[in-house]
Amino acid sequence: MEFKYTPELLEYMKRKGKKNISVEVASSDHSDFEVTELFYRFVKDDFAVYLRDKKRYTMKETEVGFVMLPPYRLHYDPVVTFDLKKTWIFHSIIQNGIRL
Repeated sequence: MEFKYTPELLEYMKRKGKKNISVEVASSDHSDFEVTELFYRFVKDDFAVYLRDKKRYTMKETEVGFVMLPPYRLHYDPVVTFDLKKTWIFHSIIQNGIRL
């Protein structure tokens, strides 16, 4: 599996000093409807080590830093692409290639 970043995301990561991305499974179990989705965020080096050591995440090295993958069964395409989504003044990570 190969991880790629769009130029917009690489520029944003460089400008903000970010280098590690965590892929997490978010679930709502406090409502009548069960919703599970993937959640992506930037994590610092010390939290990446915590995820690896305590939560058993897998660290995959990339051109920028690490992608932290959870110990859950996910489906991965041969190439996973991370991109930057801009909504007004907010920025978030989106991806193509990982599915529940």
